[in-house]
Amino acid sequence: MTKNRILIIDDEPNVCEFLAEYLEYKGFETKMCQSGKEALKYLESETFDAILLDLIMPEMNGLEVLEKIRLMKIMIPVIIVTGVKDKDVAEDAIKLGAADFIPKPIDLDRLEQSLIVNIKNLR
Repeated sequence: MTKNRILIIDDEPNVCEFLAEYLEYKGFETKMCQSGKEALKYLESETFDAILLDLIMPEMNGLEVLEKIRLMKIMIPVIIVTGVKDKDVAEDAIKLGAADFIPKPIDLDRLEQSLIVNIKNLR
C-alpha cells in the first residue's frame, strides 16, 4: 500500500517540521518547502495527493500560490493552514479552489480528517 504524499508549504521551519512529524506518524509521506516558488518547482516534477498551504509568506502569498497551482491544472486538494482569521480571506481561498481552511493553532484531528476526506473525494 502506498502512502498518501502531502506537500507542506510554510515559511516557518518549525511549523513544517511539526506538521511533517505528525503526518508521518499518522502514515502520510511528506515533503516540506518554505516558499511558493520552491513549491511550484516541486509540483512541476513530483506528484502529491494534497497540499497544506500557509497564507502569509514572503515573495508570494498563499493565495497567489494557490492561483498558480490551479493555472498549472493541478487539481489536488489544497488545504489552507494559517494564522489569518479573516472570513473574507477564507472565502477568497475557497473561490480559488481551496478544499478547506484551517486556522492556527491547528486542530490536528480536524486536519487529518480533512486530508482523509479530501483525498478520498479526489479518487
